[in-house]
Amino acid sequence: MMAPDLARSDGGHAQASPTLPPQLARISDVRAMTSLALDWLLIAACFAFAIVLAHPAAYLVAMILIARTQLALAVLMHESAHRTLLRNRRANDVVGQLFAAAPLMLSMFGYRRGHLRHHRAPMAADDPVATVFGIGDYPVPKRELWWRLFKDVTSIGYFLSVRDFAAGKHAHIMPKARKGDRRGLYALASIVVVNGLMLGVLAALGHAALYLTLWLLPALTFLQLFARIRAITEHAGYPAMDDQRLNARTVVLRSWQTFFVGPHRIHHHIEHHQYPQVPFYRLPQVHALMAERGQLPAANLYRSYLRVLKDVIA
Repeated sequence: MMAPDLARSDGGHAQASPTLPPQLARISDVRAMTSLALDWLLIAACFAFAIVLAHPAAYLVAMILIARTQLALAVLMHESAHRTLLRNRRANDVVGQLFAAAPLMLSMFGYRRGHLRHHRAPMAADDPVATVFGIGDYPVPKRELWWRLFKDVTSIGYFLSVRDFAAGKHAHIMPKARKGDRRGLYALASIVVVNGLMLGVLAALGHAALYLTLWLLPALTFLQLFARIRAITEHAGYPAMDDQRLNARTVVLRSWQTFFVGPHRIHHHIEHHQYPQVPFYRLPQVHALMAERGQLPAANLYRSYLRVLKDVIA
């Protein structure tokens, strides 16, 4: 059996989590790499679909599906940050950075520092996730919620966020890299190389402009919308508390909503906070076990993301 404080070794929380069967923490490299490969196959299929049809409707469908799959890559970056993507730690970090974080112009290493602080105390004053996504003031009026979602889907929110980071607005809560840590340079180099390769391949195919319209534009618009809804669902409207089961939500049913907003089982968020070292594909089993033990708070279980959005309106 695993130790009762399994979660504490990867971000931790105040209350010890009951033990789980050890197989639920077992990492499968095959399952992780299959999920990553399928994400990239869907992205390639979307590009091919848009190239072959060359119609505005095809471009729109491709943009939405690519943005959804960019979110799926972000979730796999999240797995890598928890060191639950691959068994070998070096491979876990390399694959997570090159194939999940770098295409999105992110550093998995910087993300890891902030995300593990989030796991120590979700929704606390120094929670980087709550601050960056602006989910600390819910519930909000309906007009304000729609305004925030509009800013996301039009990319206004993204550029406002970049402005805030450039001005150092969040510097006081963002964990700093250790002195002499060169992983930031490695992440920057990987971003340049990976995105350069994507642009180069599209240019060789005679469609360089699609890098802007089908990769960057979805990342600035639909991805921001999907990520906002996901962040709201996970914690918005809850205060910080020791028992993290009570300030997180789980969407219990897979549907078209979880396909777009909760890929790779991230919609099992209570379970993830209780056991952050459990790989994403085993979270449904954790959900079933916690339900059997009566450990899931009924008020925090939802059947849809739309229901959550209704509940966070003041």
